Amino acid sequence: MIWAWIALILLAALVATDRCFRRWVTPRIQNIFENVPPFNVATEKPLVDAECVSIVTSDGVTLQGSLINGHLPDPRGLLLFLPELRGNHWMARRYCEALIHFGYVVLAFDFRNQGESDSMPGYSPIHWVTEYEMTDVASMMEFVASRPELNSLPLLVCGVSRGGSAALLAACRFPKIRGVIADSAFGTMSMTKHFVDRFVSHVIPSWFYRLLPTWHIELTLREAMQLSEKSRGCRYVHLERERDRLKSGSVLLISGERDSYVTPEIATRLQEIIGNQCQLWIAPGAKHNMSRSACPEDYDRLVLKHAADCLGLEADAIPARDICALVGTVN
Repeated sequence: MIWAWIALILLAALVATDRCFRRWVTPRIQNIFENVPPFNVATEKPLVDAECVSIVTSDGVTLQGSLINGHLPDPRGLLLFLPELRGNHWMARRYCEALIHFGYVVLAFDFRNQGESDSMPGYSPIHWVTEYEMTDVASMMEFVASRPELNSLPLLVCGVSRGGSAALLAACRFPKIRGVIADSAFGTMSMTKHFVDRFVSHVIPSWFYRLLPTWHIELTLREAMQLSEKSRGCRYVHLERERDRLKSGSVLLISGERDSYVTPEIATRLQEIIGNQCQLWIAPGAKHNMSRSACPEDYDRLVLKHAADCLGLEADAIPARDICALVGTVN
C-alpha cells in the first residue's frame, strides 16, 4: 500500500512539473510561431487589359481582384490565383504568364487586410492560413459560380507561399477544383515543427529538447497554436487534417533549392503528406518564391503540362524536353 501511495505521489509530482513546464514554455513557442520572416515582396502594377472585380465575403469584407483573359471566346480553363502574404492580385501575371499566353482565364483576388482589399478590424494576418483566408477563398468560389461564363470552365487553382497553402486547402474543400499548382507552399504543423527544431535553443537547452518524446512536443505545439488563436482572434487551418480529401495526382509542388524558409526538406515532407502521386519540382538556385525568376522556361513548361494533364487537354506548344526528369513523385 505504501508503494502505491509513493507511486501516486510521484505521478502527481511528474504531472504537476510537466504542466508547469508547458505553461512556461508555451508562450515562448508562441513567439516563435508568430514571428513573421522578413519577406521581401515586390508587388506588381495594374494591367490595363484586365477587368477589375470585387466581391463581398460572407462576413462583410470587400475583396478586390482582377480577371485576365475574360474576353477570350474559347478559353482552355479558369485559374484561380492566390497571392503570397503582402503580395497583390496583380502578381498573377508574374507566375501565370505562360497560362495566360496559352489561353487560360485567370481570376486573382487580394486576401482581406492586404493589397487593395478591405481590412477587417482587429485582424492582423501573418504567414499562417486561417479560416479568414479560407472564407475569402469560399467567396471567390461563389463569385465564380455567379458568373456563367466562368462557372462553365474547368477550374484550377494556383497559389504562392501562404497562397499556395491556401490553394491546397481549397482543393480539399471544393471538389470542383481539378488541379493545384502550389509554389513554396507548406503545412502548418510540419512547418512549425521545423522552426521549433531550429530555434528551440532560445527557449530550452537543445539536449533537453532531444529527450522529449514526439507526442509531448506535438502537444506543446498545439497548445502554443491555441494560445496564438486566442490572442489573435483567429483559427488556423491545418492541411495535415484535411489532406484525405485531396487527390495527390492533381498537385504540383514547386520549391526553391536555396529557399531558407520553405527548405527542400520541408517541401519533400509536404509531398509525403499529400500522397504518392504528388509531383515536386525543386528549382535549381531559386530562393523563396523565386523559382520562375530562376528557371522561367522549366517553370512554364511544368505549369502548362500539369494544367493540361489535370484538365485532360493536349499540352500544345510545349517544347519536347523530358518533363519527367524535372519532377519527382513519392514512391
